[in-house]
Amino acid sequence: MTKKLNSLTILFILTALMVVLMLVTIYRAEDSQDSYGLLFPDLFEQLGDVDNVHFTSAEDEFTLYREGEDWFIREHYNYPANFDEVKRTLIDIAEAELLERKTDNPDEFPLLGVEGAAPDTEGGESVKISMKNGDEQVAGLILGEQREVTMQAGPRQFYVRRDGEQQSWLAEGYLQINPVMLNWIQGEIINLARERIARVEISQPNGDTAVIENIGKKDQFGTPEAGEKTVFKYPQLGYDIAGSLHQMRMEDVKPVDEFSRGDADVVTATFITFDGLEVTTKTSFIDGFYYTTLSADFNAKAIEPAPSDIQELDVTKKADAVREEVAKLNKKLSPWVYRVSGFVGTNLMRAKADIVTERNNAIPMPPDMTGFGPR
Repeated sequence: MTKKLNSLTILFILTALMVVLMLVTIYRAEDSQDSYGLLFPDLFEQLGDVDNVHFTSAEDEFTLYREGEDWFIREHYNYPANFDEVKRTLIDIAEAELLERKTDNPDEFPLLGVEGAAPDTEGGESVKISMKNGDEQVAGLILGEQREVTMQAGPRQFYVRRDGEQQSWLAEGYLQINPVMLNWIQGEIINLARERIARVEISQPNGDTAVIENIGKKDQFGTPEAGEKTVFKYPQLGYDIAGSLHQMRMEDVKPVDEFSRGDADVVTATFITFDGLEVTTKTSFIDGFYYTTLSADFNAKAIEPAPSDIQELDVTKKADAVREEVAKLNKKLSPWVYRVSGFVGTNLMRAKADIVTERNNAIPMPPDMTGFGPR
């Protein structure tokens, strides 16, 4: 019995040693003294030719394509992609450097995450990026796992394989590439400076309207009927509502002709600037989400002098510039319905009873420690 146990123990130890040896062989540098240069030596000169980038992973599959200087997402209604993100990613791939040669055995690829998993497959950590000019591939990368190192900042180390090659590598660079399509979308809808806002009118389906207005100083808003007893529910509420269109971002987007509000209520909010720009949102709450459309107009009758501290910021525009702005905004915004955050959606739909209250019912706000609140 003792001999049998000893034999099993020896067999277990030998098996463990073989596994450890295999892992060491895969992960170690085979010739770490060599210099291998760039992952794609010619890619910098070819980046101007790249007009579509295809991503394949277990999480998603999608294509970014270029028209002129702009990038779009083919599988998401051809909506604009984030130009800066696309540009940064292509440059980061072109700058990645090879550090060490790794395994060329396909059976060992899953250990490094460079097996090239297809969409909707179980397991597999690979992200495959195909950079093309038309139908011709310029470069193809299979991006595997990140190597855990002690660096807290700067470039990271990743296991990679060039598409079409058996050899895998350890590479260094900024290759934190997101495999999820919606993370490539151009998230900003509109960026209307809060300082330009003179007045906001929010109208309910029953005709009731709530109004907030600038009270003569930057970042200061009140209501026409403000008095000793009636105040905002919390002091920063007017500031928050007026800033709803400042760096306004989406959670998702749909074409207007593919969207239906059904029987959901529509609340209209109009943001009127000192220089005559009017931006109108029509917002509904549907199945737990806020959806809104936006349109722009120029109202010469709404033009009024901005408070002196706002004039110093030079954020208002001449009438002709506002007319041009209206045309650009409508071209950009009119085809789409945007899903916005709960914070923004709530402010776009607020009724008067949700904005003002008696002074003794106001909610005290903690001190602003961020430096971004109203001053």
